[in-house]
Amino acid sequence: MGTLKRVVVLDHPEPRGLDPALAGPGAELIDASGRHDALALCRSAEVIVTDAVPVPAALVAGLERCRLICEYGVGVDNIDVPAATAAGIYVSRVPSYCVEELADHALALILASTRGIVRYHEHVRSGGWDVRRAGALRRTRGQVLGLFGLGHAGGAVAARAAALGFRVLATDPVIDPADPRAAVAELVPLERLVAEADVLSLHAPLTPATTHVISAARLATMKPTAYLVNTARGGLVDQRALVAALQAGRIAGAALDVLATEPPEAHEELLGLPNVIVTPHAGFYSEESLADLTHEVFTEVRAALRGQRPRNAVNQPLDTDRNGT
Repeated sequence: MGTLKRVVVLDHPEPRGLDPALAGPGAELIDASGRHDALALCRSAEVIVTDAVPVPAALVAGLERCRLICEYGVGVDNIDVPAATAAGIYVSRVPSYCVEELADHALALILASTRGIVRYHEHVRSGGWDVRRAGALRRTRGQVLGLFGLGHAGGAVAARAAALGFRVLATDPVIDPADPRAAVAELVPLERLVAEADVLSLHAPLTPATTHVISAARLATMKPTAYLVNTARGGLVDQRALVAALQAGRIAGAALDVLATEPPEAHEELLGLPNVIVTPHAGFYSEESLADLTHEVFTEVRAALRGQRPRNAVNQPLDTDRNGT
């Protein structure tokens, strides 16, 4: 029997663990979640899989046999893609496994904010019964929903929101106006999007260009009655500036599924604000989406072990000797 090809999983969201057979015949699957020697195991791995554990340039430099670093999810901001590209390693992800869940979660946060659901709930639980407790609510139809990002999830939110009567604006520098996702959204510049939105919902990847795109300056241009919703990446928002804007009443509220630090520190100010809803980065989750995710991840893994280009690769390695391509 020849040497088994090693697949090291640094972390993953599967509550029941991983079936060793997922990596395919001739492969050794090592679930290194929480192991002190996890990074050392990567040195001789053909494939590394990670969910939230960072794979920086220093780790990439020590990889002797790696063909693929696969993200156990959508965003690859925790992987140094340029370093992997230079080292001849593919970086892959699963871009669309949870589109339905993300769109539903974003819409739930949008409506919970605009309809005052959490405030009403807490008010009634404390013994109250005052319809005005959530402030002056407005009819959904005709409100402006601004989407920063009109990709898979953003497009699905746009379709749902338009069906409810929202007027949908969107900013996305790469979307083709002829794309069907643009049919229900008016494409506008970012500054107009921020200024006109009654709800600003974020659906963009975290890149150097989008880090803190929602800055103190942009928060200052939002309507004082507007809500910010983020189900994408915490780093899109300057979180300290958001806290200051919420405390000063410069915007009406925020609903966040992602934060700058996850899980948040115990003293995180956002958690104590009455006009904030926070969920635990759960927008991706359903039992069906987890099953789809694991299937897609290990489809990528098996392709790499066969020397094939992963279907959802985000790069083209400069040196392809490792992959036989």
